[in-house]
Amino acid sequence: MVEHIFIKNYKAFKKENIPLDKHTLLIGPFNSGKTTVLESFDLFFNNVVRRDFIIDTMQDVIVEMHINDERYRKVYSPPEYYINYTKCIGNMFDINHIKYLHIEKDIHNPKLLNDILTINLTTKIDSATQTRIYKVSDYIDGVLGNSNYQLFQATSHVQMNINEDISFSKEDYARILTNITYPFLIIGIDNIEYNIDVASIDKITKYAYQTIYTTNDSEIVKKHHYYVSTLYKGNKNDDFDTIKKRLEQTRKKIYLLVEGKYDVNWFEKALVLLDLQDRYSVIPCGGVGNISFVKEQLQKDGYKTQVITDGDTNKSHALQREVVELYADLNYINTKFHTNFTQMPTSKRSFFRAFSVKNDVVKNVLSRWAKNNLTEDSEFVQEIKMLLKEQ
Repeated sequence: MVEHIFIKNYKAFKKENIPLDKHTLLIGPFNSGKTTVLESFDLFFNNVVRRDFIIDTMQDVIVEMHINDERYRKVYSPPEYYINYTKCIGNMFDINHIKYLHIEKDIHNPKLLNDILTINLTTKIDSATQTRIYKVSDYIDGVLGNSNYQLFQATSHVQMNINEDISFSKEDYARILTNITYPFLIIGIDNIEYNIDVASIDKITKYAYQTIYTTNDSEIVKKHHYYVSTLYKGNKNDDFDTIKKRLEQTRKKIYLLVEGKYDVNWFEKALVLLDLQDRYSVIPCGGVGNISFVKEQLQKDGYKTQVITDGDTNKSHALQREVVELYADLNYINTKFHTNFTQMPTSKRSFFRAFSVKNDVVKNVLSRWAKNNLTEDSEFVQEIKMLLKEQ
């Protein structure tokens, strides 16, 4: 499963980190990058480079993913934007079995059917085939017995002559997708409500290895309990319109306003452990600076809100520690990141300076740790319990 994607220099993103889950709904204002995420998956898994998407043609295009807790990076370098193997990270052949099906808003049916045909006919590259690949490569480079080159990726494509005029209904598309038999398929569907029978979304999800949908339909966001990854543009009004897609019609729920996207797993897990998930719903506000605006707008519409910020804000409704990551398990951090903390730092600055990877990578990994490992007696959970009582 892809747990996290980093995109640089491609279409909507100069540089962006996006957390994902097994089944993710991407929501956000127009031009916030929802479609870019799906197209970046196509770039990573299918090497489909759109040169018109490159922001700075003097710089690399980078797509990095964390897949099953391992890091994989593909780099495409100017001027031709072929794969730059020297800059890539991770053994790509380890994820050769994972396939990606990209379904655009404007579907070209022959391509879709041939893509599905290719995926369904995918077979694992066995050791004998690998040996033959190396043998053929000996003749290509003229060096017999050469083992300098590691297998990077092996793909095959099947194409049938399919009538260009073929058409499908929304129900047909849903049926076609649910009939795919390949077990390691990631499906990315842009504007899912546009082409797919909405009633069949859960059925598609049931059989897929991972799904990522973009949507502008608030009913899909409310009805289907998938992980919601919110992309913001920085415009408060547009971003608030996105937040409203997550709101239920009932005014009984209290909306718990937190700072950022990586905080969500921490707070949602705490609410489950405290048996408060039916009373509260977590809303990431895209930064502490947006919380007051979101709170004011929600209260105007009659919604109840509560706010919990990181400890570095020094607010009355803040955590004791500067950031949620400071509540993670020390042994896990040292093992995962090869750090040598003897005790948890008191400041976020000294904490993040100890890592050799970017802050967002640390936040994402520890967000997943919180989702899977927080317990009711965790200090973080107990603090949330007290803060919710006090407000």
